[in-house]
Amino acid sequence: MFIEALLTAAALGGLALCYFEEAFGLARSLRGGKARRSPRMKKAAAATEASFAAALSRLLLATAGIRSRRAPYWFTALAACPALAVFLLLQSRVPLLLAYIAALLAFAAPFLALLCRLQAIRSESSREGDVMIIELLDNYRMNFFNMQQAIEVTAVTLSDAPHARRLLFDLSRGLNTAAGGEEIRALLDELRFAIGTSWAGVLADNMYLALTAGIRVNEALEDLLHTVEKARRVAEFARRENNEGRLIIKYLAPCCYLATVLAAVKYFGLTPAEFIHYQFMTGAGMVWLVVVIITYGAGVIAQAFLTRGRLDI
Repeated sequence: MFIEALLTAAALGGLALCYFEEAFGLARSLRGGKARRSPRMKKAAAATEASFAAALSRLLLATAGIRSRRAPYWFTALAACPALAVFLLLQSRVPLLLAYIAALLAFAAPFLALLCRLQAIRSESSREGDVMIIELLDNYRMNFFNMQQAIEVTAVTLSDAPHARRLLFDLSRGLNTAAGGEEIRALLDELRFAIGTSWAGVLADNMYLALTAGIRVNEALEDLLHTVEKARRVAEFARRENNEGRLIIKYLAPCCYLATVLAAVKYFGLTPAEFIHYQFMTGAGMVWLVVVIITYGAGVIAQAFLTRGRLDI
């Protein structure tokens, strides 16, 4: 049992090392984008955004629209409940190290679900960039280069890009109550974070200049639109349809487990009750069931992060 748990821990450690750079970049992006602020405000913002609560608060806002100071603490407390239940259930039935690993992954599962949701939002929003910029640019011109009115109108009329429309609607609602440039910058940082691309940062900077200084940014938006359109053509040309990994995780892996059940009953003479007993009531059965669940969950998470690319410049 100890050797099996050790091999499982080694496999998980190898996966962590393989994707260390991606995880580090994702954690760094959760701290937020660069903002043009005074040195004192930069230090205060860095101290705040570096904290786990601030990163989780931003993640909850981007994925679920929850804006509350207590939300990160409630979410962490709720995530700890299934982890505690998993550990109490497994501590006497599997090796202690494996029980700790399973409980840790159960605790991390809600956070990973939020990250997968964020990745999906970023992927879909980035692919709606050219549609959003075209509509925003047209409304910007029709409203006599008033960026706030252009954002409000675009949030209402942008029907072909639902993710971008939601982001612009949240931005428009925040701009109606923003008291100054720092609050506008914070709102635009939320837009930048939700999309997570370079062109979103350029768009946010142009919006900030138009909203705070009244600078006309129509030419800059036109250049940005051409760049995003070129990036889309390059991405579509370079993309290769490769659904084997997704199909394996979605269909083949669960079917393989069901095949073991059918094989045990049909070819090894086990009754369904005996199979349930050996799978759930014995130490070896529980160990391998936990290993299967852990590896399958790791595959689902890896597939969610590695196959949802963003359209960037």
